Amino acid sequence: MRMIALGALVALGLAGAAMASPDPMEGAYGNTVIVTNAKGEKSKIWIAKDGTFKGENAKGEKFTGKWSLKENNTKYCATADLPATAPKDTPAPKEACSEFKGPHKAGDKWEQKDANGEPVTVEITAGA
Repeated sequence: MRMIALGALVALGLAGAAMASPDPMEGAYGNTVIVTNAKGEKSKIWIAKDGTFKGENAKGEKFTGKWSLKENNTKYCATADLPATAPKDTPAPKEACSEFKGPHKAGDKWEQKDANGEPVTVEITAGA
């Protein structure tokens, strides 16, 4: 399930405002990004301006991590934090990146592929 959640995080890479904007992720701040995979499983992600995110997968499991834009704002990359409940020898999650496109804002809904190349639906809803 962690991979689905991480894939969802990368899928939200399209959640930014126009590339000409001073902050291309502006459309995601303060809103909820909902990513639905082909099985109908929904993950919710809340992106913070400070480069962190919080989320909840389809099973209600919460997760956190860090995000950044790379390659001249053409890639959205996310790395989930290792949960405190993970077994001691669990390797740290790896960064996953997807294409970054815009503009998107609250009320927008679109199709794209996640970091694993799987189709997802992404939607930004107003409010947290």
